[in-house]
Amino acid sequence: MSKVFSYEINWKRQLLESVAIFIFGGFFISVIWCTRCWESLYWFVINFTYSGFFWIFLWKGSESIVALLDAVYTWLEHPFRRFILSAGFIVVYTTIVVFLMDLVYDVFVFGLPISEAFEELNGAPLISTIFITLGINAFMHGRAFLLEWRQLSVDMEKLKTEQVSTQYQSLKNQVNPHFLFNSLNALTSLVYDDQDKAVEFIRKLSQVYRYVLDKKDEELVPLEDEISFMKNFIFLQKIRFGDNLKITLSNNSEDGSLPPLALQILVENAIKHNVVSEKHPLIIDVKISDGYCHVENTIKEKLDKDSTGIGLSNLIARYQYLSKKEIRVENDGNRFLVKLPILHLEK
Repeated sequence: MSKVFSYEINWKRQLLESVAIFIFGGFFISVIWCTRCWESLYWFVINFTYSGFFWIFLWKGSESIVALLDAVYTWLEHPFRRFILSAGFIVVYTTIVVFLMDLVYDVFVFGLPISEAFEELNGAPLISTIFITLGINAFMHGRAFLLEWRQLSVDMEKLKTEQVSTQYQSLKNQVNPHFLFNSLNALTSLVYDDQDKAVEFIRKLSQVYRYVLDKKDEELVPLEDEISFMKNFIFLQKIRFGDNLKITLSNNSEDGSLPPLALQILVENAIKHNVVSEKHPLIIDVKISDGYCHVENTIKEKLDKDSTGIGLSNLIARYQYLSKKEIRVENDGNRFLVKLPILHLEK
């Protein structure tokens, strides 16, 4: 995915690398290719300096090109386009550097007028220099590809860990003793007061458990399945809290997918973080519209919260892996709103 181009410079590291490149490049060219350098110390110093700067321009220029292309087209997402752009940039940049360096050399070392220096320019040095630059860029781009591949592996392992943590946390939220105890308490009252509703409560409780067990290993589930699950979950919560909890769920005929239990995590977080009482009823509005799932709740925070605080952060991390779309969070002190992007599977 495309990133904003940001080439952070560590000046100390850049200086040390430039000095090393200058010394190596100047010594290599002066000793291996420059026959005149063996005749005079003057020509050795001149060619050493010229070659050192030449290598710095080629090496650091190639490094900047790699950084720029990494920010625009990655090897993993656009390999062909990246290859074409890399080859084009190499040829153009190398051509410019060779002719400018040769022009400067002829003017300042041999003392030629600029017009004569232009006439002396030819493509002979360009071919050998392009081969050298191709070697440098092969190293640079190969390194960039390996770094991207390694980062992708790290991100995938990180996601697996986060998914396992989220799945475990979501499952634990449903089957922990507190949830079961509260559900049984509500069921006990229903058995005496309304047996038909008690049967309905048991049926929906079993459906909630089955959904959690069936979908906990999925990356995405259809939006309609998540909404059906939420209706069962909301029914159980309303039985538990009565009129102290007011939850509305509306769907504007949207299609798409969500990470499993995404809506449940947000509703559960609202209940865990806020007071739910007759004096301070908790109002939660779940609305599906405009490509987002809006989960909004009033705020009356508990002094003692029964929450680990990782539900929303894990959900954000899952979205970062699954899509370029980001979760939006708004908090004005009175209402807490989370907007979950509705995702669409590629066909």
